[in-house]
Amino acid sequence: MSKSKLVAPDAVGRRVNHIRGKRTLHQFARLIGVSHTSVKRYEEGTLPDINVLLKIAKIGEVDLGWLLLGKPLPSDVREYRPLQFKVDAPQNTAGAKLDESDYISVPLTAGNIAAGSPRIAEEDVIDYFLFHIRALKKAGASRDLIACRLEGESMTPHLNSGDVVVIDRGIDKERIEEKKIYAIYEGGGITAKTIQKEGYHLYLIPLNISEKIQHIDLRENESPIVGLVIGAWKNLEQGIL
Repeated sequence: MSKSKLVAPDAVGRRVNHIRGKRTLHQFARLIGVSHTSVKRYEEGTLPDINVLLKIAKIGEVDLGWLLLGKPLPSDVREYRPLQFKVDAPQNTAGAKLDESDYISVPLTAGNIAAGSPRIAEEDVIDYFLFHIRALKKAGASRDLIACRLEGESMTPHLNSGDVVVIDRGIDKERIEEKKIYAIYEGGGITAKTIQKEGYHLYLIPLNISEKIQHIDLRENESPIVGLVIGAWKNLEQGIL
């Protein structure tokens, strides 16, 4: 697993210095509402608070993503997509029988339930999907799976609002993998993002380049990560399944 970081504080510091330009430390500090010593620390590699980052980005007339990353996400990240599940019409299945041991049952729930207790009450289940063991092994997933509908357009064109995603909740949520899509409980619903953690700051990075990078303060929301998105059903209501 790669341990390199998407957000490099030293590089952010150089971009802060670039935005400050010919302003003195004191002048720039007054603009963003901090002390001049704080500005100096930012330029030396201390990552500013998200509110300060937003002010700096506004003053520099740049996107928060550029301030944090310096450039758009690498194409291999933007092109990452989870497995797309579908059921093909069976061929040459005369006399074939469904072996229940080849499948596990995945509950479909509302987003707030998916983000909650590890144990899902029967009354909270909207429906069930059968998930083939081969697909489970291909994704390298645990059996602690849950499905829910996404909200928002931040991951288009790969994932759209209303798509049903399968989430592996059995992952180590302290070890963030790059180039992976995570399910995050945010704003009362489930959103899917690539993520980057810096101290108490969790940055939610969309694949849709027209969307903004979001931020969660882990001191206020300690456990926003629901799990790793391992696959999705698209256009479910249109009869793919």
